[in-house]
Amino acid sequence: MHIQYVPYVWLFAAAAAVTLALAVYALLHRDVRGALPFGLCMLFSSLWAASYGMERSGTDLPTILFWSNMQFLAYGICPVLWLIMVFLFIERDRWVTARNISLLLIIPAIMLIMVWSGDPYSLLRQNIYVDTSGDFPVLGRIFGPAFWILLVYADTLNILSMVLMGWTLRRKSILYRRQVLVLFTGLGLVMLQNAAYLCGIYPAPYINLTSVVIGISGLIIAWGIFSFRLFDIVPVARENIIEHMADGLIVLDADNRIADINLTAKTIFGKTSGDSAGQDAGTFFSKWPEFIQADCEKGKLPGEMVIETGTCTKIFEVSCTTLYGRSGKRTGTFFSFHDVTEQREAQARLLEKERALAASQERERMAKDLHDDMGQVFGFINVQAQAIRRELSGNGINVASTKLDRLIEVTQSAHGKMREYIHNIKNIDSVEMDFFAALKQEVEQFKKQAGINIRLDVHDDSCAQKLKTATGKPILSIIKEALNNAQKHAGAKDISIAIRSAGGEILAVIADDGSGFDPDQLEKRPLQGLGLNIMKERAVEIGGRLEIDTAPGKGTRIILSAPLHV
Repeated sequence: MHIQYVPYVWLFAAAAAVTLALAVYALLHRDVRGALPFGLCMLFSSLWAASYGMERSGTDLPTILFWSNMQFLAYGICPVLWLIMVFLFIERDRWVTARNISLLLIIPAIMLIMVWSGDPYSLLRQNIYVDTSGDFPVLGRIFGPAFWILLVYADTLNILSMVLMGWTLRRKSILYRRQVLVLFTGLGLVMLQNAAYLCGIYPAPYINLTSVVIGISGLIIAWGIFSFRLFDIVPVARENIIEHMADGLIVLDADNRIADINLTAKTIFGKTSGDSAGQDAGTFFSKWPEFIQADCEKGKLPGEMVIETGTCTKIFEVSCTTLYGRSGKRTGTFFSFHDVTEQREAQARLLEKERALAASQERERMAKDLHDDMGQVFGFINVQAQAIRRELSGNGINVASTKLDRLIEVTQSAHGKMREYIHNIKNIDSVEMDFFAALKQEVEQFKKQAGINIRLDVHDDSCAQKLKTATGKPILSIIKEALNNAQKHAGAKDISIAIRSAGGEILAVIADDGSGFDPDQLEKRPLQGLGLNIMKERAVEIGGRLEIDTAPGKGTRIILSAPLHV
């Protein structure tokens, strides 16, 4: 074997050393996803660079031909290994099987057999000789059909790898496109250099720098695999799982910049990929400064977050996790946002029902206490007063008879009012079932007791389904108080009640033909207007308004408006 010193040999020696070092490092860390095919590719690339350097140093045909043949080991195998790397990157592991790998290696294996058998039919190279016309001897030959088959096959695999990465590049979010670009750049450099050589574009006569460019590409991809952990977060898996999760996910890097954000989080915060990728957390969370100083380890994070978008209010449960690298150093922060709006609304409804139940139970207790205590007292006074009156009348003493009649009348009236109050507080919960049914029941009962003509006009009873209990109860109480005032104070003979809904509000108008009154005089005697003040307070409690239109001798109109939802 005859060789000589050629200055270019150092370039290929350096490329061989770099790719060999990358191969050793990758194979030692082959547990890292994608490292094994990368390491093998770098190993064959190192053999390619070293063999090409030795070929350029050879001075006789056997030496040059031997090192040229050694390069065929890399010609067909490296594209296969590149393709396997791409399969792993786009999460097509099921394609990386022993059967498929064997099929991919059939053509390279045939070519190697032809090379090392001496190519008896000259299918690879023809008219082989040593060309000494340049600065150093090179192998002169004419490529045969088998070589062009191998070249087309290798380029087809490389193009397939580029197409798969281009497809991935187009579909991935902007954050993960840089991963694709790492592989795309590495393979693209190799293909460009190889195409330039085949087209006769050399940096120096008869110098093929493909193996050197593979070393440069290897450095780029090695940085992606071992520093950037290129294959650890697979974009396709992210697209299928993380991007379409119901929870919002945001990842900050060690410098508190947005490293990743899924579609749900973009929707929550009204962001797009373009204006969120790489954005500083201080800018992104400008409306929620508590996230900027978030310390997951110390629990310094709001448990819930409320976001209002137009008329819609959303409540999110926030969780936080600090991310650490292998060295134990913080590498980022992970936030998740779980929509609990429906859950909180359900809890609020349940709490409202519990409060209503508690109030109902308290009213029931009060009704029983009134019935057992005050009812018995009034009943006792009534019976005793009537007994005293009969006894005095029997003895011919009629002086106190009139006063006793008045006492009996007042006692019976007070007893009747108390029984009516007990009836009201025991049955007011019926409004929870049907507001208008309860109203009709009260109107009919009042007509029988007072003997007053009452007209009830409900324009649209569908609003009953929209009327919540918290609104219906106060409205019913206001209408009942208005009816009592019309009977007791105004001497009304005819009352009308009109109810309709419009613009998200319920409107109730109670009009009577009674004596009316002077509102200015009533303000000077607040004790006489206590019932009206209570009616106004009930209206304010449900976010409504109460207007009174009256004058002496002209009857009274009470206008109540309140929102359907409170």
